[in-house]
Amino acid sequence: MPFYWPIRDFEKKDKERTIAGISALCRYRQKNIPDRTLKSTLLLATWNLRDLGNEDKRGRSDGQGHPGPRLEESYYYIAEIISSFDIVAIQEVNSLESLEKIMDILGPSWDYLVSDINPSKGGNFEHMTFVFDKRKVRFNHMTGQIVTEKKKQFMRSPYYAAFQSGWFKFSLCTVHILYGDYKDLKPRIAEIDDIAEFLSERVKRTGENMILLGDFNIIDRNDATFKPFNDHGWTVPMSYKTNVRQNKEYDQIAFKTKPKELKRGPSKPNAGAYDFFKSVFKTKDWEAYYEAAKATGRRMDSWDVTERWPQKDRVLTRKEYFEQWRTWQISDHMPLWLELE
Repeated sequence: MPFYWPIRDFEKKDKERTIAGISALCRYRQKNIPDRTLKSTLLLATWNLRDLGNEDKRGRSDGQGHPGPRLEESYYYIAEIISSFDIVAIQEVNSLESLEKIMDILGPSWDYLVSDINPSKGGNFEHMTFVFDKRKVRFNHMTGQIVTEKKKQFMRSPYYAAFQSGWFKFSLCTVHILYGDYKDLKPRIAEIDDIAEFLSERVKRTGENMILLGDFNIIDRNDATFKPFNDHGWTVPMSYKTNVRQNKEYDQIAFKTKPKELKRGPSKPNAGAYDFFKSVFKTKDWEAYYEAAKATGRRMDSWDVTERWPQKDRVLTRKEYFEQWRTWQISDHMPLWLELE
């Protein structure tokens, strides 16, 4: 259980709201996610945690407003969500300071591994990250960023690490695939194909249990962005829409594991997408967060400016703007998780 005692020093209204939010997340977990076990199962997740880091500098270049920093309570909600699992691959970690803040809440039994960044515009200063409970998962001494023989490398290098849980030895490779121009998917597909092919060839050489996961920016399973998984023989058992608008299958977990290595999964896993906005930052709570957001120094006129998305030239109400603002507090992606036995 994460360390929640610092909440006692919050202002009364913030403290009450944060305690209620954590309690709601706990109830959601108990209802929707299997209990963590000491030995028999492994709860694995991937999560694009929107723009974690540099919160005081976050803004938009189109003049449509500034989302402002995360509230203190948001870090506790994020820690509570992560603690539902044994190991989580996290994308969009832009500063280690914010990550370490979450690690402090999780407590000393948790640890993390991070990749280096690509400081170019396309790399977005993002670290690829694995966060894991040392009581359940052990780092198995091998880690690195993936470089292929292709002339054009990944905009954000995939990050690989070896782990062990009980007798199960496995390798994880997490990605954040290029989004690029929505009208031209070829560069995006090329990155997905490159990593799917590279790791497939690696498994042929090493025989390791490989799990490829992360934000692939896949539209859906019938789209050309998904085809590389089929072309290179990956098992992708789950089909969940993982963006908070629930209309895209951006996040995926794919397998190449030895036969009979697992009692249940990956062919028919117990799995799901963690819909945290059913518990915290709920739409009906928008009025309570109007003043909370104002306290962060965020520009309040941005509630009512003309927004180009999702409908062109339409002024958003404060309630509608809140539904976007809250994705900067938690994320615009839901964690995709599964239970391996």
